[in-house]
Amino acid sequence: MKRLVLTLLVMMSIFSMAFAQGSSDSPESGIKMTLWNSSQTMADFYNETVIPAFLEEHPEVESIEVLYLPIQDFVKKLAVVLPAGDVPDIMEIEDSWATPYVTAGYFEENTPELNAIVDQMIPEIKGCLTYDGKLYGVPSAPFHELFFWNLDMLEEAGIEEIPDTWDEVVDAAVKMTKRDADGNIVRSGFSMRLGGNPSGTAQKFWVLGLLPNGVNWVEESETEPGKYHAAFDNEGGYNALKTYIDLLYKYKVDDFSSMKDTEAFAKEKTAINMREASSSTSIIEQGPDVNWVTSPMPKGPVDRATFLLSLNLYVPKDGKNKDLAREFIAFATSREMYEKQVVERATLNPYIDADRLAGLDERLKPGFVFDDDLKVYGVPVLNSYDMAQTKIGEALPDIFADASLLDNPEGIKAAIKRLADIVNDCLKEYDEYAE
Repeated sequence: MKRLVLTLLVMMSIFSMAFAQGSSDSPESGIKMTLWNSSQTMADFYNETVIPAFLEEHPEVESIEVLYLPIQDFVKKLAVVLPAGDVPDIMEIEDSWATPYVTAGYFEENTPELNAIVDQMIPEIKGCLTYDGKLYGVPSAPFHELFFWNLDMLEEAGIEEIPDTWDEVVDAAVKMTKRDADGNIVRSGFSMRLGGNPSGTAQKFWVLGLLPNGVNWVEESETEPGKYHAAFDNEGGYNALKTYIDLLYKYKVDDFSSMKDTEAFAKEKTAINMREASSSTSIIEQGPDVNWVTSPMPKGPVDRATFLLSLNLYVPKDGKNKDLAREFIAFATSREMYEKQVVERATLNPYIDADRLAGLDERLKPGFVFDDDLKVYGVPVLNSYDMAQTKIGEALPDIFADASLLDNPEGIKAAIKRLADIVNDCLKEYDEYAE
């Protein structure tokens, strides 16, 4: 009997030790995390560079799965999963898309540690993160617009210096446009965003049309601070749309049938392309022999300007591993990781004291020089903003396709008023409008 009792006690002790060891290990190891995003190149950067280094420092984390979805699919998914609470540990979202979910309370406010990271970054980047005096999210991939130039085509056209003003750009684009015997464009002088993803179409009109002419999408009401109205139903907006119409139908440097954007530039079907710097990775891959360089946005009739947008990393309210998610965000947006991202993705390093040109491809460096005359714009935290951008982007292609707008001031003014009404209607829908 004593032997049986002793045996039972020994077995119970062994089971107890085993259970205790299992309990100790379970919360500290085998953690599986998830990150959702809409940028394939950022997904690659996380998988190849950030996550392996993070896992080395955090042995308790078994894996971090990155779920990449194309932009339109991702935006639709956000509208379903965030209200339902079926969320990953970390979400990477472009600033304006995140706004309605930030204001609805679906994301955690930044901790002091995350705010300390943002405080070390250039001040222009804070606007898209600030709501009700609090910061949400940390920039993970800021980007700005710049110009890509085919140097061989410039030389062929007898242009010795990179054009710096809008008039010089137009002159160069005309000289570099090529047509076949029937007059059809076989090489555009300037690749214009005339359709496709609505937000992208609107953004390009913003930075190529509105900002150089001294007007923004919206401006704050003087009588009701915190509310806004469309800022371009005026001479600046008129000149912005006239710029597009003249390029298409007066100077004829592009048309709707020409190959567009980065693919066109990489295949030497266009001489000039306006895009964010990260598109250079596609140019290098698709057109390794293309002789190219970048430049800052040219000086427009009123201003030299660009925008600074960003993908940001957020911690969802319903996330399961919030502390580890914050540690990952701090790690992914650290100085060390930004230095790597500049090399791998041509991202703008947002740290105030960073050497913005360090690690860049030599061809990209001119486009990263922010002279004193360059105005940098961001997006405001407005619930209506993404809706307005989408609707503007849906309306623009039909306006661009209307050749009757050439030398038609009243028609252009009417089209600009329609676009401004779209913006104001979106603001009104969210009670964000005031004259």
